[in-house]
Amino acid sequence: MEYTNSNPSPEKEYILSVLARNRAGVLLRIAGLFSRRCYNILSIVAAQTEDTEYSRILIVVSGDDRIVRQVDKQLSKLIDIVQVDVLEREKIVEREHLLLKVERTLQTSEKLVEIANIFHANILNVEPDSMILELTGDAGTINSFIELYNPYNVLRILRTGAMAMPK
Repeated sequence: MEYTNSNPSPEKEYILSVLARNRAGVLLRIAGLFSRRCYNILSIVAAQTEDTEYSRILIVVSGDDRIVRQVDKQLSKLIDIVQVDVLEREKIVEREHLLLKVERTLQTSEKLVEIANIFHANILNVEPDSMILELTGDAGTINSFIELYNPYNVLRILRTGAMAMPK
C-alpha cells in the first residue's frame, strides 16, 4: 500500500537559532551542509554571544516542517554546534537592520526626510546628491520603507537578515 500525504505542510519561513563554539570554520561547515542538501539560506546573521567562547547564528530558511526538522538534525550533528532551536514567531522579538542610500536633490530632500520621520528612521549622512538612512524593524516595515524610497532612486541597500530573541 502506498502512502501519500494529502495534506503536506505548507512552505513558510523558519528561523533557526544555532549556538556554536566560536571557532574557525563553523560558518563554512554550516554553509556546506546547506549547499550539499540544496537548501536555500534566505538570510544568516552571526555574532559572538555574551560569552566569547560561543557565537549565535540565526538562519532563515524556507520550506515545510519536514525540511526544517531535517535541517535541525543535520546542523546538530556538525562539529562545534552546541544547540539548535527552531524559533516560534509568536514567542520571539524579531528585527532586521537596514542602511539605505538614496539619491537626493533639492526638490526631493524634504520628501525624503518626511518618509524617514514617519518610520522613525535615522538620517546618518547627507550629501548634496545623496542621503543615507538607517532603520530597524520587522521585515514588513523594512520592505515598506524600501518601497516608498524606490521612486527616488535607491542607490544601495545593506540589510541584515532576521535577528531574533525569545521573549
